[in-house]
Amino acid sequence: MPEKSMTELIAISMEEPCQRLAKLEDYIPDDASDGLLYEYGRFLADYFNPELDTNIIGFYLKCNRAFFDLQKGIYAHTGEPIQSRLSNCPPVFYSLLRMELPCIADAIFPEDFAQEVKQYIEEVENSR
Repeated sequence: MPEKSMTELIAISMEEPCQRLAKLEDYIPDDASDGLLYEYGRFLADYFNPELDTNIIGFYLKCNRAFFDLQKGIYAHTGEPIQSRLSNCPPVFYSLLRMELPCIADAIFPEDFAQEVKQYIEEVENSR
């Protein structure tokens, strides 16, 4: 696991990022995934609590938790089934969608926070 920097401790409100997630098509107009990226954005908008703040690590972990729940087809925190065409897909699907996290960060966060998120994702992925 990469070393933690001081910027990872900075938290950001999720209210505006959740609004942007719900309308990713306005911020990422060239989606080659047949709308699946936009659907993932809408799923994340509901998955994140807009009333809570998040930090860089929290954003990355929550996105990965969403992938896990989608792959299982069940919300881990409630045990309820997930009704989405994103659920119960093969693992490679989520790996491909995970590659879009830096692009999503650029679309929903202020530039400096997005840069830190992308740097963290790169560090984590390179440490695997």
